[in-house]
Amino acid sequence: MRENGAVDGAEEVDFSLVVGDPLHRAQRLLGLIPARGLGTGRRVVIAIGITWLPLALFAAWNHLFLPGVAEEPLLRHFGIHARFLVALPLFLISEGLVERTLHRVLPQFLSNGLIDASLLPDFRRILLAGRRLRDSRVALIVIGGLVVAASVNGWEQSDHNHELAWAQAMAGRAFAAAWFTCVSRPLFLLVLLAWLWRLVVVTRLFQQIARLDLRLAPTHPDRTAGVAFVEKLPAAFAPFFFGNAIVIAGRWGHDALYHGLRVEELGFSAGLLVALSVLMGVAPLAVFVGKLLAVKRRSLVAVGALLADYGRLFERRWMRHETVDDDGLLGAAEIGPVADTMALYDVISRMRVVPVSRASLIPIALAAALPLVPVFATQMPVKDAVMKLLGPLVGL
Repeated sequence: MRENGAVDGAEEVDFSLVVGDPLHRAQRLLGLIPARGLGTGRRVVIAIGITWLPLALFAAWNHLFLPGVAEEPLLRHFGIHARFLVALPLFLISEGLVERTLHRVLPQFLSNGLIDASLLPDFRRILLAGRRLRDSRVALIVIGGLVVAASVNGWEQSDHNHELAWAQAMAGRAFAAAWFTCVSRPLFLLVLLAWLWRLVVVTRLFQQIARLDLRLAPTHPDRTAGVAFVEKLPAAFAPFFFGNAIVIAGRWGHDALYHGLRVEELGFSAGLLVALSVLMGVAPLAVFVGKLLAVKRRSLVAVGALLADYGRLFERRWMRHETVDDDGLLGAAEIGPVADTMALYDVISRMRVVPVSRASLIPIALAAALPLVPVFATQMPVKDAVMKLLGPLVGL
């Protein structure tokens, strides 16, 4: 314990967003996750081996993988490769990244003095509630039900599934359809839904923390009353949003190249994808808005009243040369000269009520937008687009 009331030690933070949840426990039971660590590299290889490799081997064996032999070769179905070779590994890699980020962020509520010893029992209860929400049986049942329903519907619609067009002419296409709809896609969907639930859990966790009587400092130099450290969190989710975007871009790219999709029609959808990704990524930070707004308003009123008294006393003593009883207000070193009092009010008035910075937004926005660039480049050459943009500026 420090003299200022801050609590030392990350040992007070007993929370993991990944370790211990149902998906993690199932993988450890199957031997995919070692006793120590997450075994990310091993799980990435196994995930690709289960979801993508059987489809690729089946297509290669039946001469359906490369162009020239098959009319709709598997190689051209970018969405399948993006889903199982890029997105799914990224989802697994994100686990370690988010774990490390949370292990850095959560202890700072204690070490920075936002949560003192009096709030520590409440903070522990919030972490316990977060673990219970993470392990919710209702959420597990809902996720499992959605995966099963998607598998059943996918099997019923497999004859019309465009992603299986490469196997349509095969007498043995039932294997490709069965493996894709009952193994590969359900595993991908399971991990995807688990990540969406984790976003809900971490948002709820931060919402509960924000409801505590945090020791916020409206004059803190980080301009967010001392909670700017939470801005590190959204960047940890960037690989997850990149994985989602690259799956969508893969399907759009296939349709744009081989099925006449006009990329001009994707403008609104692309913008919506980026916007939703950013909103979901910063949702855990947005829960602090109400608390910061209240602190800013309260502080402006209090400091405004204090500085009004200070100004009146200053005027009476130094302009009217009157004798005043200021109770030490004019000589208070904490307030200082008139210029310092104005700076104090200005600092509070400039305080941000949303703890989101460019460092929070840019990684997610880029993660969602970059996979779309090659899609638009298929019909809108990047060079021409850049020249149209710069032409009026440089007189070309």
